Amino acid sequence: MKRKGHLYEATYDFNNIVDAYNEVCRNTKNKRKVEFFREYKCVYISRIYNILKNEKYEVGPYNIFTIYEPKERRIVSQNMQDKVINHLISRHILYPALMPCLLNFNVASRKGMGMKRGLELYIHYRNYFKQKYGTYYILKCDISKFFASINHDILKRKLERKIKDKKALDVVFKVIDSDSEGLSIRKHDKPGSCRVLFKRHGSFHKKWTTYKRSNSLSRWFFIVSWV
Repeated sequence: MKRKGHLYEATYDFNNIVDAYNEVCRNTKNKRKVEFFREYKCVYISRIYNILKNEKYEVGPYNIFTIYEPKERRIVSQNMQDKVINHLISRHILYPALMPCLLNFNVASRKGMGMKRGLELYIHYRNYFKQKYGTYYILKCDISKFFASINHDILKRKLERKIKDKKALDVVFKVIDSDSEGLSIRKHDKPGSCRVLFKRHGSFHKKWTTYKRSNSLSRWFFIVSWV
């Protein structure tokens, strides 16, 4: 597959910024933040446009807190402006570059798929394997500290194989390497690992930059299942 180019310009398209702005407002639970953000809508949209067009984006500070239900988790969130920019990077850089290479049964955060499509695929393959083999096994697994163990250098190399737009890569790499209290590498972490990267509770598109890793792993499991 050819590498994608001419992606960055779409991030500062006025209509795209407005769409991302409206989506962030709809999906943000903190209504106080939303009210303030909407009150200065023109100011924020103009600022985001100028920041991206002039290639001046710097990732803002993270808000870090802990939740305890259903289990203890460290949550990292961003300010409203950064959320809008993350949406723009996801929709207009990562989606076009990564979507074509994803496996059909990688359904999370994909338009027209989601949990319903995942259930349909499960039923399809369950019936197929039962009819073909009679007895079969399903491997259920969870990768411990999956997002925290991603190596930045490997991730960047994988993205460079899919994206040739230098401006697009630069802004994506800024988010990958963004650092804040609680995000930096701790003493017990391996060199090059990141504690939080594009997490759903923080940056919008954590999943999209990690799909390359999980997609490769899914391919390996799929091949093994046929051996």
